[in-house]
Amino acid sequence: MANFFRPRNYAVMTSPGLTHAWINIPKNASSFCHTVFTNNGWTMCHADDLVDGILLAHTIKKIVVLRDPVERWISGFAQCMADHHTKDVLDLFDNPAFWHTVRINPIFDDHTEYQHRFIGTAQNITYINMQSRNTDNVISDPNRFYRDLTAFVRSFGGTSEFQYWQELTNPAENDLEKITIYNKLRAIIKENEDYYNILKNVHSKDYELFNTLQKFET
Repeated sequence: MANFFRPRNYAVMTSPGLTHAWINIPKNASSFCHTVFTNNGWTMCHADDLVDGILLAHTIKKIVVLRDPVERWISGFAQCMADHHTKDVLDLFDNPAFWHTVRINPIFDDHTEYQHRFIGTAQNITYINMQSRNTDNVISDPNRFYRDLTAFVRSFGGTSEFQYWQELTNPAENDLEKITIYNKLRAIIKENEDYYNILKNVHSKDYELFNTLQKFET
């Protein structure tokens, strides 16, 4: 198995002068970040040696957006099923066999691929944490992600106009089919701790990222 995975769209973007690179992790505000970096003159790069190569591993500063792995999987699974219009999957969530399948392999597409697989062996990485909902479906500090991303953009001389935003970008509520799947998943893992623990355990390497990578500090 390769030590990294790249999404089809804007896998990596680099800043003018190749001083910084953004590694795209789908479902982590990726479309929003793509727009922000494009507006600041960043360009797409498909050469993985800029991220994983030995010569450039330490010279280019990389930024990634991380998200609570269970929250991301729920959102990603809902996205995947909605994209394929498989709303009947709702009938499976009460079946323990479905969760046994998830325990064996929770990956369905790039929306549910492990976050650490997008990072691979890249080095010199800092991360920004994306907002996540708590068990009561509330985000305690909805503006934090935008403040952090604004500070990062300005740290390399870029411009941004979203430091006061609080609304989520591309929320599940924008798609009825997706939000129905999303809400059912959230409800069932809230009711069944075993199902939540299955998701938490299969994403243990992604949770480790919050400890092994350096957080971008404003």
